[in-house]
Amino acid sequence: MPNWERLPIFEKRLRAIIGPDHFDAAWEGFSAERSVCIRINTLKTTIEAADTFLKSQSVEVLSHPSCSEARILQGIEKRAVTDWEPTREGQFYIQSLSSMLATVALDPRPGERVLDLCAAPGSKTSHIGARMENTGELFATELVRNRYFRLRSVLDLMRVTHAQALCKDARRFMDADGFGRILVDAPCSSEGRIRFDDPDSYAYWSERKIKEMVHKQKGLVVHAARLLKPGGTLVYATCTSAPEENENVVSYLLKKSPDLQLLPTDIPSPPSSYPALNSWKGRDFHPDTEHCLRIMPGPLTDGFFIAKFQKTA
Repeated sequence: MPNWERLPIFEKRLRAIIGPDHFDAAWEGFSAERSVCIRINTLKTTIEAADTFLKSQSVEVLSHPSCSEARILQGIEKRAVTDWEPTREGQFYIQSLSSMLATVALDPRPGERVLDLCAAPGSKTSHIGARMENTGELFATELVRNRYFRLRSVLDLMRVTHAQALCKDARRFMDADGFGRILVDAPCSSEGRIRFDDPDSYAYWSERKIKEMVHKQKGLVVHAARLLKPGGTLVYATCTSAPEENENVVSYLLKKSPDLQLLPTDIPSPPSSYPALNSWKGRDFHPDTEHCLRIMPGPLTDGFFIAKFQKTA
């Protein structure tokens, strides 16, 4: 257990968020040994070729019904996978299964016009690019300069050739033509990535930090909704369990954008999923927040939240 002065506050909040049926499993998830998860980059290799390579290694390989490109590796350290030639060449990308599910929910397709508003380091952008088969138009924004260059590096490594990376504030990105699909993988308090054996992962967590994130998140999703074409899909995702950053932001967006409808994510729920909240600290959320997907941290997943919207008019 970490020597962390805010741990009692964090634990009390988590008990209220996750509920008694799921709390013990979630709490253990912050200490559980994580399996290494990779995404097969279909812009550089095939699923068949990747599976042939994996069979040649001394590792147990599991697939997952939620994402055909995902492979869960057991019995191997992350560093060893990083050193594999297919990983160094961009055929494999080490990425949490939870993170991949945001792209699965977005469901980008070849030839479409797609926007990733908070793109660095490029995990989801490169996944989107692969699903688009390097066709159509893909725009990716990142405000922080060193993260922007990291984004470009990942896109180059993964051979995403049709993406246009932009170093600018996502809330000020303008486009007259609009987009059929938009991903907002928002900056957040990152509770889902907390590891009790890694003090750096919770060093900056606080309820004040959560409040600061909410302001940014609301601005991002409202702006994204303006850029979405009628009939288009918007996915909002975070790697936190905080209701203020999740159901609260979803409810805010539905209030501000009456032409948006919240849909089920249409993802086979991982075993670590648990129900979305309908209220928090005396505040009721929009009834459709039941469609949101919440995922606990665990051996196979980081903590995550995904909401999927469609513009009706």
